[in-house]
Amino acid sequence: MGMGLNFANADKNERHVFIHGMKLKASIGIFDHEKARKQMIIIDVDLVVDDVPHDDDIENVVNYKLIVEDIEAYVEAGHVLLVEAMAEKIADICLKDEKVKRALVKIEKPEAFIHVGGVGVAVERCRD
Repeated sequence: MGMGLNFANADKNERHVFIHGMKLKASIGIFDHEKARKQMIIIDVDLVVDDVPHDDDIENVVNYKLIVEDIEAYVEAGHVLLVEAMAEKIADICLKDEKVKRALVKIEKPEAFIHVGGVGVAVERCRD
């Protein structure tokens, strides 16, 4: 589920890198039942990076494997009260890579309500 149509700008030589549909069990929420058991979350990350020459060198591009591993480690580290706080932290994780100019993070809680497909939040953060 892409969030960032027109997210990368060809006029600025930008590239769009994404990680979509990352499903993790997370300890997240303010209610007692949320604190008692982990729940499914779905994370989408859209990144804008400079469009570098295509030289087939992993050092010149964003390594999304490392970002996925860092997100997994953060989510597994402990309880987070608000999905907003989790989205902010994941945006910070993405921006640790100097090649990332902007990060758009969407977190969905598909099990929050029986009669709703999902609730969540999306945040966009830019490098300072």
